[in-house]
Parts: sequence; structure tokens; C-alpha cells
Amino acid sequence: MALKDDVNSLIEIYGTCDPEQILKSMGVSICNTDLLPPSTLAIKVTSNGETTIGILDNLSEYTRKFVLGHELGHVIEHASCSTTFYRSFTSGYDVPKIEAEANRFAFYLLLSGFEINESFNKYDFVRSYGLPEELARFVNI
Repeated sequence: MALKDDVNSLIEIYGTCDPEQILKSMGVSICNTDLLPPSTLAIKVTSNGETTIGILDNLSEYTRKFVLGHELGHVIEHASCSTTFYRSFTSGYDVPKIEAEANRFAFYLLLSGFEINESFNKYDFVRSYGLPEELARFVNI
């Protein structure tokens, strides 16, 4: 449960489960753009110890939270890699390991601010973020 522990530590340190606030508090620059290819929602680039996330500027509020949570997962778990978040990789069944980890990280973060009860449906939760139902497999309670 290292991912979940990492998420809980971040929430404790920064006092929020909002990925944008956490990233900004960590000194990560977030650049809204319309210059990414259509299949790319965001990209994380680290150079000379500085990290910048480029994110499509036309995402819904909830999709943006998920994408930033995913990129935060890369910042924490894959610090030395520059990553591109491809929609096709996150919803297909042939997901690279680091993309799967970033998806799980994002869902742990988002679920921490969500009241879970007996009527919780992970498919409804995923759809509420404007994400494909296939991503529900990354939601662990």
C-alpha cells in the first residue's frame, strides 16, 4: 500500500487532497495549454530540478482534478521521468506500469475527499470525473 501511504502523507503535510494546491505548494509549475496533441491530456517535464506540468486548458473541473492527481502521482512516484498522459493508455487494458500507478495514486487522492458509504459505486465515481468506465478498475476502496 505504498501509494496509499504516500497519498496520506501528502494530505497530512499539505492539509488538502486538492492536487492543484499540493502541486503548487511543492513548487511545481502548471501551464494551461491548447498545444498538446488531441490524445494527450497532460505532460510532466522535469529539467534541472524544476518540474512543469502542461495540461489541456479545456478540461472539465473534475477531469482536470483527476489529470493533475495523475501527474502528481508521477511527480511523487516517478520523479526522474518525464511523462505524457495519453487517454488511450489510461483506458485500454495494456496500461504501462507507471501509468497504472499514477491512475491509482490519483484515485486514492480523490477518494480521500469523498464520503464512501454502502451506496458507493466506483463506476459512478469514475463517470462523475468525466473519465471512461474502464478506469474503474484502478479504484480501490
